[in-house]
Amino acid sequence: MDPTSQLRLSLGFLSTAICMLFGTDRGRKNLLSSGAIEILYTSYFSRICMGDIAGMLDITPSSATDLVNYLEREGYVKRVQDSQNRRSILVIPAEKGELWILETEEKIYGFLESHLSQLSPDEQQQFATLCARFSGVDDTISFVASIASIRKDRDTIRVPLITRKKGRLLRLEEVVDERYQTQNVPYIKKEESIMFEKRIPETSEGIQDEITVECYDQMQRGLRDQGYLPVDDLIRITKGGDNALEIGSGPGYYGLEWLKKTNDTNLTCLEISPAMIRLAKKNTSNYKLSKRVIYQEGNALEMPFTGDTFDLAFSNGSLHEWENAGQVFSEIHRVLKSGGRMMVTDLKRDLSQEIFKFMQDCCGSFEIKEGFKTSVQAAYRKEELEAILSKIKFSNVQVVTHPYGLVVIAEK
Repeated sequence: MDPTSQLRLSLGFLSTAICMLFGTDRGRKNLLSSGAIEILYTSYFSRICMGDIAGMLDITPSSATDLVNYLEREGYVKRVQDSQNRRSILVIPAEKGELWILETEEKIYGFLESHLSQLSPDEQQQFATLCARFSGVDDTISFVASIASIRKDRDTIRVPLITRKKGRLLRLEEVVDERYQTQNVPYIKKEESIMFEKRIPETSEGIQDEITVECYDQMQRGLRDQGYLPVDDLIRITKGGDNALEIGSGPGYYGLEWLKKTNDTNLTCLEISPAMIRLAKKNTSNYKLSKRVIYQEGNALEMPFTGDTFDLAFSNGSLHEWENAGQVFSEIHRVLKSGGRMMVTDLKRDLSQEIFKFMQDCCGSFEIKEGFKTSVQAAYRKEELEAILSKIKFSNVQVVTHPYGLVVIAEK
């Protein structure tokens, strides 16, 4: 059987199996509609405001309100006031809703484990990898971006199968046989989408003007609220009592979230923009963490610190602005203590079109959207960073690529 038909049968079985697990195969209407399920799952895993739901489901505001009213009336969700914006109402799962999700996931995970057990450990990993490549989904951001892409294109992604022959409507298997078995249909490997082939350096002076600083702060605050700052990854390499350095701290949310979730840690933030430092100090005061943070204006090319000072060095989203990445990495190596750890996360230049659009749409203002584009153009690719780092005496160097960026991990 040709690959397309074989895949269709497999996905058809999975679709039927999932319907059975959700209890929609017994000749009765499911208690929760697909829209209600999406609201419940989204509220469970991320912040969702009442105003977001209509756009999320592509329905009218009144229909969105009806869905939430039903879920609330049945005890699955509840409305609460947003502590960060009193004019906003959040939808959060009630205990009944949480229990429904956990019971459903138990069934789905049980189904997956049962069928994966028929494969060897190597085959399981290969199968998971192929599924991720096929769907383009292997983390939260790529999942959201792919869902948004499907919503946009679902009415245009079609293969013509409705065919009449001498007035008779052909059956599905007849059309499929003719299309995929008697015709030589070429299977073209989809090449990785490369947004920008050549790297174009951006500013090496950071964001200086007050208006753009405010816009950037709003964007970063939104990323924080949606859980898109990679703080948990940084915590995994953190040790209690770490004295850390953050390079290019911006409005400060990444380092502040790290401080809030770690014990006995202290942070020095090196930032080139005085306007950004002023805003970061205000944010630090709101976090009530001023006693654990020092802000230092300066250029990472020549860090104003003595050698062997820090246990941990990290940066999120500033690597593409470094005027000379190799020199900054050398400076990080110099100021780290022996055994010190480094984690640098940033954009990558070879983003897919879907991820690029999703991330740009999250930027808010026109100025930040345009700045995001130039930031991607200035970002590196994995092999470029590996070549730079090979000249510096770090140990255990890793450059990991994700759908939305790069992570550099190393030790001194």
